[in-house]
Amino acid sequence: MRAFLLRLLSGLTLLLLLSPAARAQPSPADKAQFQRRLRAIHYGYRYWDAPFDSLQRVLAGQHVDSLRLQTLEHVLDVPTVTVSQQRAYEAAGQEAAVLAARLHYPERVPLRLAAYYWSNVANSKNQAALLDTLRTALTYYDALGPKPQTRLLAAISSGYRGLNQPEAKRVFFQRQLAYYQPHGAAENVAYCHRGLGGYYLSRGDYNQAISHELRAVELFRTVSKYMYYNEMRVIGANYAAWGNGARALHYLQQGANWSGTPPSSERYVTRTIASIYLQQGRYPLALRYATQALRPRTPADTVSAADRAAGLVQQSAVLLALGRQGEVPALLQYAQHLVDSLRLPLFSSVGDCELNATWARYYTATGATSRAEAAWQAAYRQARQEHRTPLRLAYLQALALFYQQRGQPARSNPYALAALALTDTLNTAQATTHVAQYEIEQADRAQQARIAALRETQLLDAARARRQRYVLGAVLVLLALIGGFSFLLWRGNRRQQQANAALNRLNQAVTAQKQELQNQRDQLDTSLTELRATQTQLIQKEKMASLGELTAGIAHEIQNPLNFVNNFSEVSSELLTELAEEQARPERDAGLEAELVSDLRQNLSKITQHGQRAAGIVKGMLEHSSSAAGEREPTDLNRLCDEYLRLAYQGLRAKDKSFNATLNTDFLADLPRVTLVGADVGRVLLNLFTNAFYAVRQRQQQGEPGYQPQVGVRTVLLNQQVQIQVTDNGTGMSPAVQQKIFQPFFTTKPTGEGTGLGLSLSHDIIAQGHGGSLAVESQEGQGTAFTITLPC
Repeated sequence: MRAFLLRLLSGLTLLLLLSPAARAQPSPADKAQFQRRLRAIHYGYRYWDAPFDSLQRVLAGQHVDSLRLQTLEHVLDVPTVTVSQQRAYEAAGQEAAVLAARLHYPERVPLRLAAYYWSNVANSKNQAALLDTLRTALTYYDALGPKPQTRLLAAISSGYRGLNQPEAKRVFFQRQLAYYQPHGAAENVAYCHRGLGGYYLSRGDYNQAISHELRAVELFRTVSKYMYYNEMRVIGANYAAWGNGARALHYLQQGANWSGTPPSSERYVTRTIASIYLQQGRYPLALRYATQALRPRTPADTVSAADRAAGLVQQSAVLLALGRQGEVPALLQYAQHLVDSLRLPLFSSVGDCELNATWARYYTATGATSRAEAAWQAAYRQARQEHRTPLRLAYLQALALFYQQRGQPARSNPYALAALALTDTLNTAQATTHVAQYEIEQADRAQQARIAALRETQLLDAARARRQRYVLGAVLVLLALIGGFSFLLWRGNRRQQQANAALNRLNQAVTAQKQELQNQRDQLDTSLTELRATQTQLIQKEKMASLGELTAGIAHEIQNPLNFVNNFSEVSSELLTELAEEQARPERDAGLEAELVSDLRQNLSKITQHGQRAAGIVKGMLEHSSSAAGEREPTDLNRLCDEYLRLAYQGLRAKDKSFNATLNTDFLADLPRVTLVGADVGRVLLNLFTNAFYAVRQRQQQGEPGYQPQVGVRTVLLNQQVQIQVTDNGTGMSPAVQQKIFQPFFTTKPTGEGTGLGLSLSHDIIAQGHGGSLAVESQEGQGTAFTITLPC
């Protein structure tokens, strides 16, 4: 009965706090008063990095309500690390709410809401209503003025994570970011980027997650060392999970080197470094760091149960990699006890705790197949329930490999296909170099700044040279006057000859210096030109190399499930033969056999269809990843166009003898030769002609009366550029399709007839490989025209 009354009282209090009166907007007088008090506070290192315990000691000696409230609000802003500090924080929130109400300060409403949240968050079953309480408090604070609200934003982020509402979290922080960027505190903008980074991390999009965290760390740099170095550690951990160990160590070591790093954060960094060395196969180093993470940093330091559980699981994983299975069971059993008692999820404030996966690896190493299977299944279910996309992919791949190694292809295939689909989903959002896009953009901006500085230096040197010429001109004029004056004074030929000789020597010196300045300017011009060319080549090579590595890697990865699908198709065909032999026996169930035959044939058809589709994708991706650069040479484009037009037409005629089309050619007679890679441009032309014949053939098969397929090619010279125009009167494309036509893997052809890589590759060959452009104009139901523009 008592518990019921307490819950009823808690609910009534919550309704009161969320009533229209509590949600009312502050008055103009409240806003003005709040802003006057806010201007007296100087946010920065001294504010955000003030030790929590020292603020508690200051608070103990303050008895004036207004000063005490100001210190209490400072306490509510700075981070807390230990459990005792968190309890003191909750008490400070309660006292601040009481003092603000007593003083009639404008922040009394949000302080009361926040105090209610912290006093009920640990035990309340209505976490959604509590989260709404925090949002109401934040809205009220935002209405009062631009005050940093780091703890409220961090608590709201945790609330969304606890309720498992990632999309609502993304919408909230995007809306807050749009509000804070024009008229909000920099700390709030940084915490919005942190919240968005956490959302994208939960979705496995490390590119977006790290990019948002890099934006946050830039804002924290001039505000708080604690938040700055903490964010550096987070970026390092995310780079480690993404697979870029070098970038991860760069950020982790910076985050760990700060003397103010809390022990729990240092343990987190140490475990992350151990996981990097484990991934790199540097097992002794991994074991050293994993063991170090389990030790207290100082005599007063205490390793929390959650930290110990995560550390024991990681230490077990390293011991398994070293082949020391005998030491693992005791560690994992202790870790299991801690995880069960704490109800520790797969991901928490201490990072990932892959207990089930480590059990699975141990059982696999010791030959306990059934236990290993159950542990892998449990690990996968946990990753799926907690929406840990990267771990879900890793466990799908592990399950597929587990069943494949035990000769169970029927059980391995669904996991392999699911892993492949999830890999494709993740790769669409990732940078090919495993470096965050924001970091690449920052490097580009730095490079542009260096080029601008070099250009400014060149301009300064040119201005200095002009000033020197003016000075030399003035000197020459002065010397001429002196020479004339000497001639008038001395009237002697000998003096005149001496003056002339001196003047000649000076002229020679001036000429030599002028020549030297001219040479320096020419050298600067040459250096700048070479620098621009080198920069363009480096960027192009890096992009093409990254694209090549990505597509080659995906192609080789997809080949294994493709072979497996084909093998399964052959096994299904053998089963169909055996079933047909069974039908010849005297006693049989005809209805059952017919149903089995129909199911097997349909299964074989689907497997064969998808196997051929996967093979086409592999072939297209391998072509897309080709990094071989052909030899550039002057080429007759008229001959090249005509040759590939005939080749494409004869190729289609070889498949369909009944197909005929009118070929229209309009070649400029005196078209200049263009220096290019003939094989690459030929591949582009062949792809365009093949698409054109496909389009007119599709329209012909629609049975339109009087329709005659026509495909044409034309070459023109326009503004010192050569244009190749490929036209057809086929089915055409809608405007929506035209916007996506050059995207990789986008195709308008039916499933199995195109990979969507042809036009993407063609665009890269023309635009990036030859400095030209590839454009399309089309009208649905009328035809299409592709225009290739190449510089002469």
